[in-house]
Amino acid sequence: MRKLLPVILLIALSVPVIGQLRATGPDNSLKVGDMAPDFPIAPPPGQRGAQASSLAQMTKDKNVLIMFFPAAFSPGCTTEFTNAGIHYDKFTALNVEMVGISRDGIWSLEEFKKKVGAKNTFVSDLEYTIIPKYGASNTNRGALRYYYLVDKTGKIVWKDSSGGLLDTEKLVADLAVVLKK
Repeated sequence: MRKLLPVILLIALSVPVIGQLRATGPDNSLKVGDMAPDFPIAPPPGQRGAQASSLAQMTKDKNVLIMFFPAAFSPGCTTEFTNAGIHYDKFTALNVEMVGISRDGIWSLEEFKKKVGAKNTFVSDLEYTIIPKYGASNTNRGALRYYYLVDKTGKIVWKDSSGGLLDTEKLVADLAVVLKK
């Protein structure tokens, strides 16, 4: 049994990571040029009087970068949103609002936001209604790391469905090029 313990531990620790891997096959996510499906954006917990919004309402004034991500507090997501917070002013200079979406609960997302110094909006998709509409689902009904830029008309004008962590400075530069067109 002692000899099997390291193997059992390795398998147990690998299951969550394996669940985040993308299954091979066609990319069934939304495409550039598609209209972005609307979804509600609830105000953060504890903000009395704050009104709920939606993607459609948000895109009336700003371009929106939707950032689907696997899990709050995971190493990659911590890096991603820490860097997004550091470079937040660069996104706002492009009139881009970031919206992070995962299956985490809203309270967990609020704690994550505080821990990493993120300044963007987070949306909890516990009900699993938003992620599948965008084709950003993994095989375990979780979120893949997909990015969509939605312009003020509600149309997807850029996306990255590689599943990899993007360099924040390169991401800002790529979005700037797309928004100049």
